[in-house]
Amino acid sequence: MKRLILDTDIGTDVDDAMALSLLVSLTDAVIEGVTTVNADTPLRARIAKKVLHLAGRDDIPVIAGAGFPLQAPLPEKFFWGLRGHEGRGILSDSELIPSPDNALRTDDAARFIIEHAKAHPGELSLLTIGSLTNVGRALQLEPRLSGWIRELTLMGGVIDASSFSWPPYFETNLNCDPLASRLVFDSGIPLTIVPMDVTTQVFLTPEQRSRIKGWNRPLSNALVTMMEQMLRGFDSFSSEQGLSSDFYEGRTFMHDPLAVYTSLETRLVGVTRMRVDLEVIDSCVRTVPHDDKMPNVQICTSVAASDFVDFWIEQIKRLSGGKDA
Repeated sequence: MKRLILDTDIGTDVDDAMALSLLVSLTDAVIEGVTTVNADTPLRARIAKKVLHLAGRDDIPVIAGAGFPLQAPLPEKFFWGLRGHEGRGILSDSELIPSPDNALRTDDAARFIIEHAKAHPGELSLLTIGSLTNVGRALQLEPRLSGWIRELTLMGGVIDASSFSWPPYFETNLNCDPLASRLVFDSGIPLTIVPMDVTTQVFLTPEQRSRIKGWNRPLSNALVTMMEQMLRGFDSFSSEQGLSSDFYEGRTFMHDPLAVYTSLETRLVGVTRMRVDLEVIDSCVRTVPHDDKMPNVQICTSVAASDFVDFWIEQIKRLSGGKDA
């Protein structure tokens, strides 16, 4: 059984809430806590707590972490920011009040990671589905941390650029904090990368969203509401980025749930070891593979997409007590 901490930027994209729900549905993980990162982290913590409450897991601590990067982001237009749907439909109006800047300048999450890694050296795994600021800051505060962490699974990067048609600045997690990304890659912590060229292969269709909505259960209702809120929040995003108008309408991407799955088992994914370096190309952090060099990370390279989506739906149905309409 794996002991882990989930570090998340839950809120901007519904896939974090989908990932957290999947994680608590699984029985082969001891969840030490959830930490939040990037932008309004106290608001993100409230969203995470509400998801955990609906899943019946109020026992899992949630710690708001750093809202500002260790290093300013690179290309401005990559930054997703807060697009007006953070927590709407799952939090009450009184819980949606923005947090002051001083609440975002905190090492609480970094110290939580250090504390639990020190208490369980060689046993604690990290699962990051947002920017790497909290982990990077923890490495700055405690140089011994890299030797205490069992492994780190991160959602981010693009490995096979030939199969990924999105603009490179759509990769947010590494670009949100280039310095933190560098600190993590250089730390020596065993890394598994779940890149966007694979995660974009898994998504819910409108029909599947409707099916989940038909369960009419608190957790599944909240997830579908967040999906719908995200679609409204991204109404203008497709046109801004030159995408078709139905790009997000037809797909609820499951980037982060796939990272959760890969961190715990590999039945539905393919993984391989390879050399991947962080490089800045056209002002954007890229994960560049090198076949002619000694491997340094493990990469998720493939997924049985429809099987994984079905797996996620069944796990959430079980957790929600849902029934097909």
